[in-house]
Amino acid sequence: MSHHGKLRENKRCENCGHFVEKRFCPECGQENIETRQRFHYLFIHFFEDFVHYDGRFWKTIQYLLFRPAKLTREYLAGKRNRYVPPVTLYIFISFITFFLPAILPTLDSEEKTQLLQVNFNENKEETGKQDNSAETDKQRENDKKKELSKLEEIGKNFNKEKWEERIVHDFPKAIFIYMPFFAFWLWLFHNKKKWLYFDHGIYTLHYFSFTLLSILIILLFHWIVSYFHFNIGFVEKLIIFLIIGYLIYYFFHSHRLLYRERKAISRLKCSILFFINSIFMLIFIAFYVLVETFISNPELVKEGWTYIKGHLFS
Repeated sequence: MSHHGKLRENKRCENCGHFVEKRFCPECGQENIETRQRFHYLFIHFFEDFVHYDGRFWKTIQYLLFRPAKLTREYLAGKRNRYVPPVTLYIFISFITFFLPAILPTLDSEEKTQLLQVNFNENKEETGKQDNSAETDKQRENDKKKELSKLEEIGKNFNKEKWEERIVHDFPKAIFIYMPFFAFWLWLFHNKKKWLYFDHGIYTLHYFSFTLLSILIILLFHWIVSYFHFNIGFVEKLIIFLIIGYLIYYFFHSHRLLYRERKAISRLKCSILFFINSIFMLIFIAFYVLVETFISNPELVKEGWTYIKGHLFS
């Protein structure tokens, strides 16, 4: 436990009133230190709860990355004090995953302008080619442009940076909302085992924690390559491909180890579960992005739907 706080002279526990002989209350376990500390102590205390000297945090991360299903089996077996609790682990990893990339230094404004100019020129050339190829149907193209003009006008007021910020900020919450559905499919496919829904929920928390940690590794690797201008495009794609491949393998392997089924049955169930969850996850993410866009600019969504409905369902 933490030893950065100054011990109180009063030996009565502030939490339960029990006499504290040394540092920790024998009744409730609270540390008998001064309540008011320097501001940096809050951060030290927060990270010490995870990076504890007994190695609980590091053992949890090690098992999470390289021992599929190990954490879930240990937790369900009652060995819970050795590792970071599943919900706490997910919240901490989701916080780091979406907070750390936001504070990393990015390209300066001049470099951004140059990159944007290159993209603009490429898009302009591509648009010109499309216009030339569409000369045979010029009238129809003009009609489309007129219909899109209103969307473009509305889009001028669309704050893309604010929209992207909302997407990133709320994404862990959206994933957290989807997790009960993920656990439901596990419960449905393994109902003969008579496991509690809670048990499948623990595995879901661990798997999604691993997923977020994989995303963090990809984001950090991409940032290193981009920021230091490393010309290793093929290597970067290969490493990202390997991480995604390991993410899929992790699901299949952890599923078999946790539910103790024969390989053929486990692979069949995993394939169906992977397909179902991929479809529902894509639908869920699309709906989530649409909601965030509607919150940011409802008029743009309404006009966009009118345009799509007029051309796809007419």
